[in-house]
Amino acid sequence: MTADRFAAMDKIDVKAWSNWATKRFGRAIKFPSKALVYGTYLDGDPEGGFVALNDSGKPVGYIFTRTFGKVGFFGPFGVVPSYQGTAVGKALVRTTIDYMERSGCATIGLETMPETAYNLGLYTKLGFRLFSLTLRLQKSLPSGAKNLPSNVKAVREPTDELLAQVQRISGTLEDGLDFSKEVALLRKYPIGTCLTYEKDSQVCGFALCYAFNETVGLYPASDAQNVRVRILAMDAYRCGQEDATALIGACETYARSSNRATITVPIYAEYYSTLITLYSLGYRVHDDYPSLVKLAQRDYHVPHPDAICLNEWAG
Repeated sequence: MTADRFAAMDKIDVKAWSNWATKRFGRAIKFPSKALVYGTYLDGDPEGGFVALNDSGKPVGYIFTRTFGKVGFFGPFGVVPSYQGTAVGKALVRTTIDYMERSGCATIGLETMPETAYNLGLYTKLGFRLFSLTLRLQKSLPSGAKNLPSNVKAVREPTDELLAQVQRISGTLEDGLDFSKEVALLRKYPIGTCLTYEKDSQVCGFALCYAFNETVGLYPASDAQNVRVRILAMDAYRCGQEDATALIGACETYARSSNRATITVPIYAEYYSTLITLYSLGYRVHDDYPSLVKLAQRDYHVPHPDAICLNEWAG
């Protein structure tokens, strides 16, 4: 995959998803360009993006890979309808799995919409199995503070020192997990900020918040009225739900200061304690896109279900 193919990837999305989107939303959907987010996917794993070409050299499918240390997953992934049911989809998935295995990933998975039967059939035939749901929760922001608390800082260009802290915090949640590469993308893509949370004078939590200037997806979680929390993680051994409440509140403050109307967060259903915290703070499962089926190659459960980790493999 190379950046000059992004326009072709947009066209594949239109062909692959138009019928599904029309049925889902009850009207024809205009697909925005995803060039901005494709750039973050490719820069995150430059060797992990792949494109399938037909005999004429025309792109008919693509796949992006993401590796967070020893945790790897893939998506977005698209194949034009005329090539669905052929070997193209399987070949792309097997190629990305090979890449993740070469990269040292111990956990390999994906997320997909439960109503797309073709995807579910493809993935389960390739050995993936269901282990959880990913929920996207949203909250309409009331009026309130626009200044961050003294122990939270907004960082637009993360330093090497901060990335080392992000790596350390990630590792407390799961062996080999490393979110630092995703935070480092802010150095090239000014699409948000990283909030750092200090406790006893040490950074023990962070939130990567995206604030897009235009719509980059089909859902309100990616539009110009919303702040999307891409990742929120806190030290599993030092932080509890009161810390989660404080950092989530800081994310809301950041959203208000950016003149956004809503905030969206992802969470695996297995993080039940944090899910209940989010409900108590007024977050609700988003009406239009409540959940993703989450699959992995082997039996898998989050190691610390009472910890604070908001994230999604859908990217």
